[in-house]
Order: sequence, then structure tokens, then C-alpha cells
Amino acid sequence: MKLKLSVSKKYMRSKASGSTTEEVVFAVVDLDRSRSYPLNFVCRLPKNFKMESNPSTKFQEIYGKESSQIAIKLLTNALRSESDFAVISEIEKRLKALEPKPDIENRCRLCGGSFQPKFGRHQQRICQKCRTKIQTAQ
Repeated sequence: MKLKLSVSKKYMRSKASGSTTEEVVFAVVDLDRSRSYPLNFVCRLPKNFKMESNPSTKFQEIYGKESSQIAIKLLTNALRSESDFAVISEIEKRLKALEPKPDIENRCRLCGGSFQPKFGRHQQRICQKCRTKIQTAQ
């Protein structure tokens, strides 16, 4: 499979204000199938990737676990050949969203050890070991 992105712009009119907005759409094409666009169309590149157990988009359904690596490769290749500023900014936005997020480390207020906090309503400031010690002491 020789994959490439086909970039197009879609103009959408809002019903409330009557103004038009421009949206950049990326289509994944397979150059081994045919040379011209709609015959070589595979699927659309999604705006965001949700890493779940079951695929949420057609792109993830087709390419599976390596879909994010394929998307990064396709976007970086498209970035090299693109000259339109709106398309370049959309590619950079999608590449930034695909970057792996660093693990957050906090220091425990009691023992000073580092731990990964669980996110909820409140920020966790005490590690799980110290929390269980406090709960068993009460």
C-alpha cells in the first residue's frame, strides 16, 4: 500500500449568521489502486484519535493499532509538500494532538516520593501508600 493524503477545502454556511467557514478535509488515498482521486479513496483522516479498545473511526478500523503512526507519517509527508497556510496550520494542529502526552509525576507531601496522581474532583497530593497508612491508623 502506497498511502498519501489528498487535501480539500469544504465551505460550510452557518444557518444563524449566514457566514461561511472553511474546513480542511484530509482523505487517505492508496496510490497503488489508481492514480486519480475518487478511485483510490480509502477513508477520511479523523480530526482526533481516541485510543480505546474498539475503533471509533473507519481509519482506526482499517489500520488498527498502528493507525496513529500511519497518521503521523501521512501528515508529516503532507506538511513537506503543502504551501497553503490554512492547510499547514491544520496539519500542525493534528500533529500536535497526536503527540504522546508525558506522564505527570507528583511528589507526596508526607514521604516525598514521586507518584502518578489519579485525577478526579480534587488534586491528589498524597501517594497511595501514605493514604492507606492514614486510613488504617484511624
